[in-house]
Amino acid sequence: MKKALISLSLVLSCLSMNAQMTRWIMQPGYDKIYIASGAPLLISDSLDTSSIWSIKGKKIAVTNDVIHPFKEGLSVTTKKNSEEITGFFNSQGKFTSLKNYSVTYDEPFFRDGFLLVQSNNRYCFININGEEERFGYYVKMYPFNNGFATCFTYEQVDKLKNPYYTYVTADNSPITFSYNNKVFDKKDVEFLSSVNDEGVGIAIIKHKVYLFDKNARKLEPVFANKTETNIKRQVSVDGELNEYLMDMKDSIIIRGKGSKTEFVRFNFDKFLRPTKIYYADRTEEYKHKTVKAEKYSSPFSPFKSNEKYGLNYKDETVLPEQFDEIGFCLNDFAVVRIDDKWGMLTFDPNLKYRLIMHNGKDIAFRHKDVATTIKLELPVIISADKCRFDVDEKHGCIIDKISLETKNTENGNYVQYNCNLTIPDSLPDVITEIQYPVQITYDGLKYPIVPIKTKAWHYKYINVDLDETETTLEQGNVSFTINISADKQPGENDYPFEVEIKTDSLQTELAKISETRYKCKLFALAEGINNVNINILENGCPPSVFPFEITYIKPVKKSRNKPEVKEEVKIEKKVKAKEPAKTEGPILPI
Repeated sequence: MKKALISLSLVLSCLSMNAQMTRWIMQPGYDKIYIASGAPLLISDSLDTSSIWSIKGKKIAVTNDVIHPFKEGLSVTTKKNSEEITGFFNSQGKFTSLKNYSVTYDEPFFRDGFLLVQSNNRYCFININGEEERFGYYVKMYPFNNGFATCFTYEQVDKLKNPYYTYVTADNSPITFSYNNKVFDKKDVEFLSSVNDEGVGIAIIKHKVYLFDKNARKLEPVFANKTETNIKRQVSVDGELNEYLMDMKDSIIIRGKGSKTEFVRFNFDKFLRPTKIYYADRTEEYKHKTVKAEKYSSPFSPFKSNEKYGLNYKDETVLPEQFDEIGFCLNDFAVVRIDDKWGMLTFDPNLKYRLIMHNGKDIAFRHKDVATTIKLELPVIISADKCRFDVDEKHGCIIDKISLETKNTENGNYVQYNCNLTIPDSLPDVITEIQYPVQITYDGLKYPIVPIKTKAWHYKYINVDLDETETTLEQGNVSFTINISADKQPGENDYPFEVEIKTDSLQTELAKISETRYKCKLFALAEGINNVNINILENGCPPSVFPFEITYIKPVKKSRNKPEVKEEVKIEKKVKAKEPAKTEGPILPI
């Protein structure tokens, strides 16, 4: 190998391989992982334990209780298989403990900043600080809605005398009911519904039915038909409350009438919110506000092959098929199931590893095998103890697993193996790029197979020269001697090789004189140029070819028109022109 090419090989040092990594941020040990309702959080369940996580995979809370959906940034917790409230979490994972309270109306949610609970057969509201709010004592209360909560009690509670309904407000402002400048006494309020999401409530005062406008805080009389204005035909109810109110468990119905032939029916949900009014000439329906679930996008996308799932990131495969199921993807995170357990992965484009072969130097294949190393450099966050890699032996790289070396440092980690490389087929004697497919595994994850690329060449340590003193020529047959020399390194053993002669069509004969000298004979040379290759063959290596050019001049006897020409032969070793270092293009992005 020429010195110029060796110098160039040092400049074009080994092409290492860089790529990004996907890693676990929630190990696959959970029975379920799902997006929390009402908050940008994740919930995991496993072994009767629930955990709350940020969407970036940071665990912020753990509990053995049931975590209910978030409303207004708070999630109430209850004991399993029980209505007993244990407390509530905020969206940062801070827990506020509650004792001796239970759920009401199957509604373990904060509304307008208050949680309606029961304690020792009494109703009360808990504020966001976990304290009871002093709205007063009421026999029955309904959850807040639209800033108002319906409450029922008696003027004389101990005697259950003078029942009435009223509202308490989230801002604790007083409420009075009036119509046409007449203020009603509280004991006259026989029924009061909750205020629905459209700001409408139903009041029955002295058997007369009114619509309550939450925004204006005014009462308006209800008529059976739209054109009626006669106050004497205001819809009314007869008898006591229990005579005109039907409790259907999950809904309530009140029937009233405007005249002997015109009737009105009022429908309420279990929270006493008006849902529909059937007038004599029309039907009014009220809609509840719905909170749209937050939509999350992600550059992750799953794919399926051979009954297993893999993950692409921005259309590039970052994890080949290995998962039983892909749950959901959001931002740079993906929830996956493997071995019947769920975990969450993240992909960080800045988290890179690097594969280096032969300490970053070019590889000179002198013989069939080269002993070297492959090193996997890792970022600090990726433990070398959990990372391994391999190369399929069919690609000519045998890794010595016993030689494993791992190290974790404050500046980075690495995994290294000794390995033995077999010279690739037809490797030329000029620098070229070769590659080996590496399979990396980390913490139970199998990464895409990636090529580690390096520069290498066939270092032909054997040379063949002509011994010009021993060439003979007779009647077109030539005999010449070649000397074989080897550029051996100190301590290097002898490598057995064979010698052969190759020509287009000439008959040849090769005789071994000694280990380094051979007698070559060629018969019936063609006039002109005859091309001959001396091939040196070492087991497992591409042949080392040394081309010779034999120029033969036939003898011609002297005649009247032609001078005598003597038989001559000229043997020259061909010298290959210098070739630039070869590569196969830039490193492909991974």
